[in-house]
Amino acid sequence: MRALEVWLADRRFALPVAAIEEVLPLVEARSLPGAPPWILGMAHLRGAFVPLLDCGVLLNASAVKRSMNTRIILLQQGATGGALRIALMVDGVGSVVSVDPEASGVHPGIEGIANGAFGALMHDSCGDICMIEVTRLLSDSDRTLFRDAPSSP
Repeated sequence: MRALEVWLADRRFALPVAAIEEVLPLVEARSLPGAPPWILGMAHLRGAFVPLLDCGVLLNASAVKRSMNTRIILLQQGATGGALRIALMVDGVGSVVSVDPEASGVHPGIEGIANGAFGALMHDSCGDICMIEVTRLLSDSDRTLFRDAPSSP
């Protein structure tokens, strides 16, 4: 499987390339008073408003620090027909890597933390890398915060 290496603070994660529409530089977002801390606001991207979410806070880690390396990853959260288009803010991106979540020695992930978004934990020549289960980044109750979001498949 091909995945994009992303950084949250000093930790490596991976997002499946198939879920990614585009990687963008840091963008401004219209803040939403009263929103949970993981919702940074609504960003106007490619002619439409898209929820901008802090990936670090979503994964129960520290908030992303805005810098020249900060990137926005535009993706679909959920399966086709039940997908919600979101923009994830991460501390930085690396390269596209090949990962095999089924390989020997791979841990399948952790269910009870961050909605089960922590997927397979693997090791390669650059160190440990954890797959982010895109379809599990938002819980069903989190998805209901977005009026245009279909229920999860």
